[in-house]
Amino acid sequence: MHKKISVGLTVTISVIVLVITAVFTTIITMTAYSKIVSDIPEREHMYDSISQIDTLVRNNYYGDVDENAVNSSIAQGYLNALDGYNEILSKEEYEQYKLENSGIDENGNAIKTVTYKKFGTSGYVKFHGFNDNTAEEFKNAYDVLMSNSVTSIILDVRNTDSINIQAAVDIIDMIVPIASDGTGAIATAKGKDGEAIKVFSSDSDSISMPIAVIVNRNTSGAGELIACDIRDFGKGSVVGETTKGNCTYQQIFELSDGGAVILTVAELIPYMSSSYNSVGVIPDYTSVQAEQTDDLNSDTQFLQAYALVMS
Repeated sequence: MHKKISVGLTVTISVIVLVITAVFTTIITMTAYSKIVSDIPEREHMYDSISQIDTLVRNNYYGDVDENAVNSSIAQGYLNALDGYNEILSKEEYEQYKLENSGIDENGNAIKTVTYKKFGTSGYVKFHGFNDNTAEEFKNAYDVLMSNSVTSIILDVRNTDSINIQAAVDIIDMIVPIASDGTGAIATAKGKDGEAIKVFSSDSDSISMPIAVIVNRNTSGAGELIACDIRDFGKGSVVGETTKGNCTYQQIFELSDGGAVILTVAELIPYMSSSYNSVGVIPDYTSVQAEQTDDLNSDTQFLQAYALVMS
């Protein structure tokens, strides 16, 4: 009977060979990989380890080895051993990733990432995620709220987990003025050598009204940068819980088979603050919400943010 390698064995192999080079060198390039592991004896040990495992499995495992499953697991296992924000995508997954990041779902419909409403005299803007259209959605929401005479803005980035830093930067740029102090930029992505990989600048346009940003322990990536920079620029305060602490920048490397690797290449340095990587953005006003609710009148974190912008 033809058998595929079991899920348990695939996971075991992946854990043992987290630092495999044989497969990973086909994923990015030998040059990029050599920057990660520069010690030749260590690399030789990696080759030896996977070779021993491969020989053991092929000589003793009862069943057939699913080569594609093993190779994919080895590659993802390698990436999982890094900082948790790296991923390998198959050709199909990469096509879906690009589609969703452009703001379109598989049926060709626009993915809505922003909802908003007027609460009292304040405008409430909820972010459900971030893609290439989110900044434009935010601008439309802001314009509508302003036409309804709001006097303050509350931004809700709770439970958002996105590495789309450009979307966050575009939103921040609408809110803050030119970055004339600190790093001189909304954020700077610095590589392991300390050199700037990308600098995110701002223009002179800004929003001049009280602002509060609501965060929680699940806020990660783009939402964290929004909260941190709005506070750094003195445009508003942060309410809620300490965030997850993803202050990194990822790039996409396309593969020869049509797939791609999402890889952390830099740490983000905010406008004024130190990096909050692995630490999180600590709120100015701590508030813990027992359970999430769509009813703003019973949302304790929202109510604290509302009281803040109205004071």
